[in-house]
Amino acid sequence: MTRMNGYNLVSAIWMLLIAAQVQAGPIEDAVASKSRGDFAAALSQFKSLANTGNPRAQFELSLLYLTGKGVKSDTRQAMRWLKQSAVRGYQPAQSNLGVAFGRGRYLPQDEVKAYIWASIAATSGDAVAVTNRDVAGRNFSPKELEQVKLLAQECLRRFSEVQTLPQCL
Repeated sequence: MTRMNGYNLVSAIWMLLIAAQVQAGPIEDAVASKSRGDFAAALSQFKSLANTGNPRAQFELSLLYLTGKGVKSDTRQAMRWLKQSAVRGYQPAQSNLGVAFGRGRYLPQDEVKAYIWASIAATSGDAVAVTNRDVAGRNFSPKELEQVKLLAQECLRRFSEVQTLPQCL
């Protein structure tokens, strides 16, 4: 059995690090396309991944539709992809969906859905999601807030069991 000297060990580690950096996955390729402003390529890549159920790709695709980058702006499509991403558990999508319901900007305003989605997003511990949940909660009387919290807890329980929210929202 041969012994690896310090130089060979360092060389081996560097080779592994370089190989790991070279092996970008499809989502990283799509993000890179978007970052360099190649929105047509990003759209194609994200759409392909989104159709396979990739929640990050669904979220990114929603942003392209919302901003009209690489595709004609389409709020309906943006919200469709955002909801799919949120239901699949992608925290940024859950947080954004809560804000969209709370503001009524891209979806009909619904304070209950805003609170529930913000609560789901807040389970990740994200400070912004926690703040969004608390802000949404200010729109209810104490009694209403208790009812909404119970509904949110039920949705969270269902979500943790089956990763979908068909009856809650």
